[in-house]
Amino acid sequence: MTRITRLPGRLLRLAIVSALAVPLLALPTGTASAAATGIHGSGSTWSSPATMQWAADVAARGLAVDYTPNGSTAGRTDFMNHLVDFAVSEIPFQGNYVDRTGAATNELAALANSNTKFKYLPIVAGGTSFMYNLKIRGQQVRNLQLSPRTIAGIFTNRIRVWNDQAIKADNPALSLPATPITPVVRSDGSGTSAQFTAFLTNQVNDVWRPFFPGGMTSEFPVKGATKAQAGSEGVANYVAAGYGEGAITYVETAYAIQRQFPVASIKNAAGVYTQPTSDAVSIALTKARLNPDSTQILDDVYTNPDRRAYPISSYSYMIVPAAKQFSFDESKGETLGRFIKYFLCAGQGQAPRLGYSPLPPKLVSFGYDAIKSIPGAPDPGALPANLNKPTKAEYDACPNPTFDPAWVPPDQKNQQQQQQQQNPAGGGNNQNNGNGNANGDANTPKPGDTPGAATPGGQGQDGAGGATPDQGTGEVLAGGDKSGPAGPVSAGSVEAGDSPPLPPVWFYALTLVCLAAAVFGAPFLYSRLGRGRGGPDVG
Repeated sequence: MTRITRLPGRLLRLAIVSALAVPLLALPTGTASAAATGIHGSGSTWSSPATMQWAADVAARGLAVDYTPNGSTAGRTDFMNHLVDFAVSEIPFQGNYVDRTGAATNELAALANSNTKFKYLPIVAGGTSFMYNLKIRGQQVRNLQLSPRTIAGIFTNRIRVWNDQAIKADNPALSLPATPITPVVRSDGSGTSAQFTAFLTNQVNDVWRPFFPGGMTSEFPVKGATKAQAGSEGVANYVAAGYGEGAITYVETAYAIQRQFPVASIKNAAGVYTQPTSDAVSIALTKARLNPDSTQILDDVYTNPDRRAYPISSYSYMIVPAAKQFSFDESKGETLGRFIKYFLCAGQGQAPRLGYSPLPPKLVSFGYDAIKSIPGAPDPGALPANLNKPTKAEYDACPNPTFDPAWVPPDQKNQQQQQQQQNPAGGGNNQNNGNGNANGDANTPKPGDTPGAATPGGQGQDGAGGATPDQGTGEVLAGGDKSGPAGPVSAGSVEAGDSPPLPPVWFYALTLVCLAAAVFGAPFLYSRLGRGRGGPDVG
């Protein structure tokens, strides 16, 4: 009888499989891997570029964070109805919220009736910008300037064509066309609408109140030539579309950057037209005052006298549970706490690239306090002993760029730039005329620019007076483009887990191919080896 000996082939197959399986077994999975409970949030589209980027960052650490950008009002409503684990909103819960029909809702009363416990924490700072689509003789205008009164006239249908005298007064160097203006507003309940209308109510009340007597509203009235679109994506897409010529909308700067469209320079209290860059937002927000619950009072931001300030600047809030309630338990609290620690620290390094301004230590401290109120959330650790002068070790524990000992706040940075420009040896000439438009479209980012790459009108070039910290709050929001030489910090930091990141998907695919080759190819390989010795063993 002839018998083929199979044992050596089986041993060879087993050896190859074992060798290839060892790396898979040894792969780090992170401390918050498959065991971590997923969480879901909803709300602000203004903040969603940052929120969704951070959720993607921590996914590599096994933290499952799902976010639906359905508008601030919907997010707050979802939280009140216990449909989500957290919400993001540009405004806090309202005691007397008025919709576009004039109907009033008391959100705070509804929360009290259901005994819902919650906390606010700042999540990101930015500027509400005005993205527009305007052409002169077929060429895209990229250096539009608007005053608050002109903006109010546009969005209340008082100003209907682009060559209106009010717009021409803001832009004496432009030969503006008689193109009809299409104001594009949010159709959904929006925190961006609320922030914009709060600014209009505060600054140009005589224009806004006759149009909408309710003052601040999350549901912008739709009248006349106004078009309404859902979400920040909706309004930005309308303006950027081929049919959007003549349109203008209010939106977070990130959406204009993504579409490589310009945003208008807005006239501030010093009479300077500025862009919503990271630094300009940070400087403006040095005048923000804070309530005990960390919510903001923006009256002094709107009138910040610093010539570099962008006047329509604000924070966005995350709303989190402050007790085990409804479907929220400690396992969800652990995931939420780790997520918050990540975006308060390393995640803020991505803020300028995404069109925002990083949160300063004072606001991070509010976030740490909120983490401690979330059931099941890990201790975020200690804050710097001196919030104005973090040490290198404290920065390593929370790598928020404003914690970096080498960080230069915007007011100081601009003072340094002024000194360099005034020094002939520095090779700089200051030709700016004070309105930020000495070189035509110097105010406006070009396609592909980041907010921090633009040169706001008058910022650090001929401006007088630097921004100073608010002595009442100790708050200094230091913006800029300090994401580090290697780009934004990834989720490999300790906030999102203690292990290094998982290998990319291609590594797993290659390993599986090798395993398949080992299982199915070993007999063939052994038979070829056997033939090389003169044929199989027989007995």
